[in-house]
Amino acid sequence: MRLFIGSAILIVASALVGCNALVDSAPSQQKPVLNIEEYYLPLKSIGTSYAYCRKNSTGADTIWMTMQGNDASGLMMGNQACYSADMTKMNLYLNNFYYAMNDSEAYTLGKVSCGNNEKYWLDLKAPLMVGQQWKFNNSNGSYYIQSRYTAEVTRRGVQMKMPDGKTYDDVAEVVYTSQSGDSTVKWFARGVGLIYSTSKQPDSDFGEEMRLVGQK
Repeated sequence: MRLFIGSAILIVASALVGCNALVDSAPSQQKPVLNIEEYYLPLKSIGTSYAYCRKNSTGADTIWMTMQGNDASGLMMGNQACYSADMTKMNLYLNNFYYAMNDSEAYTLGKVSCGNNEKYWLDLKAPLMVGQQWKFNNSNGSYYIQSRYTAEVTRRGVQMKMPDGKTYDDVAEVVYTSQSGDSTVKWFARGVGLIYSTSKQPDSDFGEEMRLVGQK
């Protein structure tokens, strides 16, 4: 996949079959967002399901993520609550997936629950605004390889148009760069959550590329 970023238009194209390109309009500057929950997955909405087109080195498939709400078996991570989601493919259960979140931070924990009180991938951190940066250590290989990452909000207030014509307003782009220089890019739409991600780590749970294709 090649990524071209211009001053006004961002086009994401992939050579793999199954997920099509994304196009967005020019970003606009907005006030800082202090509650990142507005841009994250609806972890508290039990039963809400998202379908993602996922690509990896072997091709493309579709996975469903269904929110299970607060994880009763997990422990609170400081002042953050633990949440779980079921991951399925073609009605086949794959595994539970875990997250931790409060108003100012949201973590992807992957297949490891909150019970061990470790933090893995820091997706979002307030205040959410262009230029905001944070650093974190990804300490387990469930989601990405172990490394020190620097995250930066590079765009916000972007309008993203999917290949099927669906448009998402007020999208935030976050770029995560490891010590080795590898990068991951994620887009979070206000009121929806994660709509797109791309990574150089093909063995991550979400593959090299993932795009939201359905909700219910």
